[in-house]
Amino acid sequence: MENKKRKLNLNKRRIIILIVLAIIAFLIIFGMAKLILKLFSPEYSVGNYANMGLAIEDGNTVYYNKFEKGIVKFEKDKETNLTEETAYSMTLINDTIYYLTISSSNTIDLNSVKTNGENLTKIKTLYTSISKFYIDDGYVYYVSNKDNIGIYKLSLETSEESTVMLANVQDFVLDKDLIYFTDNVGFLHSVKLDGTDKKDISTDYNIKNIQILGKWIYFYDETENALCKMKKNGSSKKVVATFVNNEIYNVTNKKIYYYDEINKKICKCDLKGEKSKEIVSLEATRTKINIANGVIYYLDNSKDESQIYQMYRVKENGKKSKAIEY
Repeated sequence: MENKKRKLNLNKRRIIILIVLAIIAFLIIFGMAKLILKLFSPEYSVGNYANMGLAIEDGNTVYYNKFEKGIVKFEKDKETNLTEETAYSMTLINDTIYYLTISSSNTIDLNSVKTNGENLTKIKTLYTSISKFYIDDGYVYYVSNKDNIGIYKLSLETSEESTVMLANVQDFVLDKDLIYFTDNVGFLHSVKLDGTDKKDISTDYNIKNIQILGKWIYFYDETENALCKMKKNGSSKKVVATFVNNEIYNVTNKKIYYYDEINKKICKCDLKGEKSKEIVSLEATRTKINIANGVIYYLDNSKDESQIYQMYRVKENGKKSKAIEY
């Protein structure tokens, strides 16, 4: 009887050890799979909108803004002009590009064009001071200062405008079913898409240029003079990089690209704010950084005296730097 009990206890211990070993093996395999997936997953940007939305990607195809020359489709080293007007905040929905442009009468218009260059359409004139909008479930969300400044939405089906929320909005990001926005003193808030459930996320910092990646909100903090991040509920605020000392940056799922204002260079570092490297030198004192298909599209001084800026592109490893011909 005692022998049977010993054997039974021994078998139980063996089973427990096997279960523990199986759990450890699963966690190791799961961790390795996540690491491999992260290493080999394509790079995508969450910060193009914060950089005027001058480039977007669709698989191997890139659409970028060539300023007065319009939107250009870049595919298999071939460039095709789709429009003849400057485009900001380009947004691709199915086979249609939505964008903001300044009309000949100096109004800011929301337009659209098919990716084959057909059906160029003016949707509506928007009275906005922020060259940014988001599209969700058939509605365009944007900031208007026509009558009362705030966040509004426009139905793409009926062209009906309605108010989401009135506030002195300086910047905003639509993330899932929430809008995160900063006010005129740099405080961060959130509100649902229907304008309800407004919350104060952070009232301790002077926040500019918010970009959201996963559970983190990245932002430039004028008080810290650094790139920082916090969780979406406002907790776990951290300084990411003190060498990012202005609000021109672009976060991707793999890197942070930023403008070194002192040395006039575009650089990159990892998401922890480490391993900083120079990519390309600039002549201009300001720029915008857009990422599409592993290529950086950025602004620098124009070689044409008729305009101030010109679009350039360079690979994220710093190779094949090239001015885009006009």
